[in-house]
Amino acid sequence: MGVRVREKVEGSGVWWVFVSQNRVRQSKCVGDKKAANAVASELRKRISEGTFRLAPRGRTFETVAKEWLERVAELRGIRPATLENYRCCAMQHLIPYFGPKSAGEITTGMIEAFISTKLKPGGSTRNDVKALSRAYLRLLLVTLRMILQKAVKSGEIDSHPMAKLDRMPGATSENVDPFTTDELRAILGAAREISPIAGAMFRLWAQTGMRAGELSGLQGGDFDWERGTATVQRTYSRHRIGPPKRGGARTVSMLHPIADPVADWRPGATPESRAIITELRRLPVSPIEPQAFVFGRNGQPLESAELHRLWRRVIVKARVRYRSPEQFRHTFASTMLSRNAPLLYVQKQGGWRSATVMLSVYSRWLPGPEVALHPVAPSAHPAAISTSAVESRNTS
Repeated sequence: MGVRVREKVEGSGVWWVFVSQNRVRQSKCVGDKKAANAVASELRKRISEGTFRLAPRGRTFETVAKEWLERVAELRGIRPATLENYRCCAMQHLIPYFGPKSAGEITTGMIEAFISTKLKPGGSTRNDVKALSRAYLRLLLVTLRMILQKAVKSGEIDSHPMAKLDRMPGATSENVDPFTTDELRAILGAAREISPIAGAMFRLWAQTGMRAGELSGLQGGDFDWERGTATVQRTYSRHRIGPPKRGGARTVSMLHPIADPVADWRPGATPESRAIITELRRLPVSPIEPQAFVFGRNGQPLESAELHRLWRRVIVKARVRYRSPEQFRHTFASTMLSRNAPLLYVQKQGGWRSATVMLSVYSRWLPGPEVALHPVAPSAHPAAISTSAVESRNTS
């Protein structure tokens, strides 16, 4: 192994450091002679100590990507579902496109061509006549960025080829299509006719704005009947139980009057919103089996396929234009904001990362400037509202 310092072009004033090891030679532009000598001195010291190893160059993108997949979970502490998303991105899209190329060959232009290909018909691997959605493309680019960053750190790429890439458009509300109050009331009525479990499940979903996996992961012991709250502390996705999307547990009120034609957003504001407690307590597993999944079967959480089969029955019976049941979450957010609920309160109830993230999708439902924003009185917080207190307030 050897370390040398010289100008590639004599008289240019730009100095390079050259390192050779095991017939592999690499070079890096450092700057002036003084800086190049300092780098070379440090390299010679590490070589003498045995702590320096020349990173291999020329490995294929496929090799780098698979090595990254093996280590990313332990290095980044990600959830199994997130790792599966990364794996799908790499194995179904990135490796088939970039796989045989050397990691060092990949340029900004190649990545732009990849984006263009994915946004054209045939870009989706599930349907050869459809383009890939922009939402999934953003996930692909996040995965690609991290794989290439590994190649940069190992010295296989001198600079990150995505550094000069134009930013992808941010998240849009193109898939946000909330239910109207009339539609929501028709859906909940139809669900109640089909079964008490369906009625309770869809009302709870509407009044809390949970994610689908969080709803499936609810257990009997998660409810506080006196306060009318539920603790969201797990999610069920791809046949696995894990923590909620943002990691920590959160406590949400079950009593928001989302399906009621009122202007009030506060928990327990209507008798119909408070009825969810009675509906849930009548379910077979509620107080008796605290570790049983509330909406599951045979001790297992509710599967996504089963949920969507039930949803199709409900939506047909309700005679409402079809949208996915995930619109319950959009309906919760848009209704709460339109009724002037405090931003931070809505964000914490729904588990969005920040109010900014939430508003990037739902800002159009905020009241106009002519509507005054009133602070929430301490007694209006769901943690301070017990069911008995709400009932006495409404009967006085």
